[in-house]
Amino acid sequence: MIQKIVAGYGKLFISLLKVLALVVLCALFAFVLVLPLWKFATVSPQAYSVTVLVSFALGILFFTGKNLRVYLTAGFPTQEEKKKRLRHLLNMAGRFIIIISGLIGIVICILNESTVATWIILLLTIVLYGVLAFGTKKEKKL
Repeated sequence: MIQKIVAGYGKLFISLLKVLALVVLCALFAFVLVLPLWKFATVSPQAYSVTVLVSFALGILFFTGKNLRVYLTAGFPTQEEKKKRLRHLLNMAGRFIIIISGLIGIVICILNESTVATWIILLLTIVLYGVLAFGTKKEKKL
């Protein structure tokens, strides 16, 4: 019976040590990483903003490139399959760019109170998207 009590207190003590170690690790992490970043942000907010945005953009670029490489080389594709995948990828990227640039253009025109330009950009966006989405498909042979 005493052995069970001692074992129970031993487990409790080990759990408390783990929690204490986690608190110390969090404090060390805050001191090493968070405190310098906070200091950098308060001393030079513009440089901090640029640094964070560039780091974020580089991270997105890195992971996008990594995923593209996996997409283009998955399953040991033939040269024809690689070309097909690349065409599909470029088509999707073109559609995305057309939609995003059209939305940005429309927002800018609305903010500048240019109604005619807004309608022109909307029409151009719809036409360009239609050409890319539906005009580039090959006819199926019967």
